[in-house]
Amino acid sequence: MKIRSIALVSALAVGLSAVSAHATEPRPWLCRDKPVFSSDGPLDFQASAHAGTRWQVFFMQFDPNGPHDGFSIVNSVDLSSRGAEHDGTLQAGRYFAVPLYSRKGHWICPGYTLDQSEGKRGVVAQLCYGEDDPVCLVTLTVKAGRPPGVEPLPRP
Repeated sequence: MKIRSIALVSALAVGLSAVSAHATEPRPWLCRDKPVFSSDGPLDFQASAHAGTRWQVFFMQFDPNGPHDGFSIVNSVDLSSRGAEHDGTLQAGRYFAVPLYSRKGHWICPGYTLDQSEGKRGVVAQLCYGEDDPVCLVTLTVKAGRPPGVEPLPRP
């Protein structure tokens, strides 16, 4: 009887730890506000965090047969340290960008999103994200990239 009780308690503990581990995984496809941007050519991006909160930015593409309500994560950037910045590139395509922040072991969707790209030359998207109010804690700037094999012009 004691062995069965220990086995049952162990099985419950393993099951609960699996559930809690799954609960702490970021799930950006569940966020309602998913700003979208696209380009026929490659894209360069710069993501930065202006707060001590751990943020992670996810780039997703939509495919009706995709794994997460049709969304597939194609790239992500961890902005876990204060003032963290990350540069990167994306292939041509249509992207949904969602940052999540971590609080007490849970990943949370931003409550504030603003696209500030209107009228900015060469900028595909300039997004600002905050926890709940209009304070930009994370910024994401996306620009049209250079086609492969094209080198930047030398500076005079």
